[in-house]
Amino acid sequence: MLRREESFTWGRLLWRLGRRPRQALTEAPERPVGAKLEITYACNLRCGFCYTDSPRRTLQRTPELSDDQWREVVRQSLDLGIVEAVVTGGEPLLRKDLTLGVVEALAGAGVGITLNTNGWFVDEEAARRLGALSGVTAHVSIDGARPWLHDTSRGVPGSWRRAIEGVDRLLSTGVGVCAVHVVTPDNAASVPDFLEQMWTLGVPWVRVTPVVETGAAARGGNWRISRPALRRVVEEFEARRGTAMRITLQAGTGGGVGLQGKVAPGSFLVRPNGDVRPDSLRPFTFGNAIRDGVSACWKAIHDGWNDEQIDRWAKSMHGSRDLAESSLVAYLDDEVPVVPGVTGDTGEGSGGRDAPVPAKTPPDPIDPTRDLTAAREKVRGLAHTRRYRHAPLRWTGSRGKRFVRLTTNGRYLQLNESGGAVMDALDGGTLGDAVGLLRDRYGLDESRAREDATAAVRELLGKQVVIAASGSGAGFPEEAGTTDLPGSEPTG
Repeated sequence: MLRREESFTWGRLLWRLGRRPRQALTEAPERPVGAKLEITYACNLRCGFCYTDSPRRTLQRTPELSDDQWREVVRQSLDLGIVEAVVTGGEPLLRKDLTLGVVEALAGAGVGITLNTNGWFVDEEAARRLGALSGVTAHVSIDGARPWLHDTSRGVPGSWRRAIEGVDRLLSTGVGVCAVHVVTPDNAASVPDFLEQMWTLGVPWVRVTPVVETGAAARGGNWRISRPALRRVVEEFEARRGTAMRITLQAGTGGGVGLQGKVAPGSFLVRPNGDVRPDSLRPFTFGNAIRDGVSACWKAIHDGWNDEQIDRWAKSMHGSRDLAESSLVAYLDDEVPVVPGVTGDTGEGSGGRDAPVPAKTPPDPIDPTRDLTAAREKVRGLAHTRRYRHAPLRWTGSRGKRFVRLTTNGRYLQLNESGGAVMDALDGGTLGDAVGLLRDRYGLDESRAREDATAAVRELLGKQVVIAASGSGAGFPEEAGTTDLPGSEPTG
């Protein structure tokens, strides 16, 4: 039975009743707000639910834009005035020099950037270059509190460890990280442990999302999970830990399709071959960024986003399962050109309906308790050795009450005795140093000192009293960055 929250018809009804999605656009702007740049089809992982079907494209070695062509796309996008961008793939860091150069060019122009990555290739150089920039957040995929859960979900042994270490490198250079957790029936029970690990690791933001059944996920597999149950898990965590780590529960249903004809696109998406679409859900192209130019493609979207064939496709669907069962599935089938006079040859090759159905996850070969314990120790070890320093500030007062003024924004803060002690420990020190100071000064046991120090470090980071020891010194961005851009958000 279709749940109401997954019904596209319900979304249309809410629109008619005046309950419009926040930031909904009723008409496309003359100039786009942002761009989503899919740098490559290729990925080193083999996720059975991959919404872009990257494993198939990797095997097919589907042709992509050259580095120079991508730089031209970025130049033209900046000329159009975009203010935010998502840089993604596949795995964009498989084209590391290009991706980092694109991010640096966008950041240099003042664009807010989300970099989507599985974390495997986040080495010291990548973290250092990203940490030198402002306005960049990295969305790193982590699909479980235990390495086995993540590695089976992502299809490659060692991918959990590489992702966790990549997150630590990014945080150590001042890059804001959003951990993106795709929830499936196999890992749903571990979400509470996952949230605790992200809390310990120091991640500022978490996105919890069910599978969107496009691409590889549309070929088969059991992806159904209970969103009300996930919501209760998030609420219980926030009741225990507060909201210093901001958690977003994504719809995961593709509900924006239900508002086709009501919500206009505010941004555009460029596929690895240069084809331009309004967003990730609608498999219709409005020209090619290299052949036609980015400006012409945006004008085609602006003028034709409510095209009759797109409306007909959207109105044939009433719930999230219809995304996978539609006659035209995003990232699984060849895209349909909308611009008059453009042929149907997108250069992407044949559709993916005949590709193998993702294999069922094998039985757990190791003791889950030992796996979880080892994961907790790994996360704690990384978090406790990360170094911090004071942001530009002045402070005065006494041991019991400290008054702090941040010279970057003029904000005044008051810290109690323990908060001031942790602040002192983090002047070139680590979370481990703060734990030891609280333990020794106040006679706390190790567990209590660790809990209190972790909470205090998060508070000081959130208020930008302390920052990562390396990096630009700007502190984390205020927001986690966007998964999709204006006009393409899920609404469920």
